[in-house]
Amino acid sequence: MRTIKTRKQGNSVMLSVPKSFGIKEGVATIPRITNNGIFYEFVDNDDFFDFDTDILKDLVSQNYSGQELIDKFLEAKKAIPEAINKLAQDAEPEPIMTKEELEKEVGL
Repeated sequence: MRTIKTRKQGNSVMLSVPKSFGIKEGVATIPRITNNGIFYEFVDNDDFFDFDTDILKDLVSQNYSGQELIDKFLEAKKAIPEAINKLAQDAEPEPIMTKEELEKEVGL
């Protein structure tokens, strides 16, 4: 993997996505600042992040109905962004050691 540098374009700072990632032009994302950089969440209008049917099937299988079903559904739907953020944080790599830290670690 090669290093990619930011570049100024108009009033924005841009990052290039390597062609090898296979991401098509015009894909919508939401950028989020994390401790180790930026995480981009895809928000295309495809159904990839639409969990409504899954949530409802799960709640119905737990015998929820009526207002209780609606309340549980809204509660589960509200928790999705936090769960996605947690997954993104869990996927963050460990901080990279500086050259000085590595030399100290190996006894140089």
